[in-house]
Amino acid sequence: MNRSITRFALCLIAFLVGAIVALASEPPNRSVKQIDFYSLTAKTQLKLYTESQIIALEIIRPAEGRAIARLSADGKSFGDPQEFILLGATKGQQQGSLSLVEMGVIRTGQKLELGLSNLQASNRLHTLQINRIEISEYR
Repeated sequence: MNRSITRFALCLIAFLVGAIVALASEPPNRSVKQIDFYSLTAKTQLKLYTESQIIALEIIRPAEGRAIARLSADGKSFGDPQEFILLGATKGQQQGSLSLVEMGVIRTGQKLELGLSNLQASNRLHTLQINRIEISEYR
């Protein structure tokens, strides 16, 4: 009987140690309504969910708003990475082709304005409306 209890205790300890190691190795994901990307650290991971795609972002130079983005339609296979300049939350183009941007912010219920290689208007694009933001802090 004592031998069985000892074996059980050792198995339980091994299981708990394995669970702790597994949980500690994965950064926790949390959903947020908005985020100031200038305050993030390099290598922070974000997932932006729109109606038709998931945008996986890795922040590379937060002070400049630079990130690597990969797109996915199904959340499993992602396209090639491409560097973008994150500009901020927007409702899109307003009257007269103006786009009002809340700089440095990603917000649910709004689009995200991105710059492809520079900040010229011809190199800017908008995501679809963002429905959910998940953040995974780099440790």
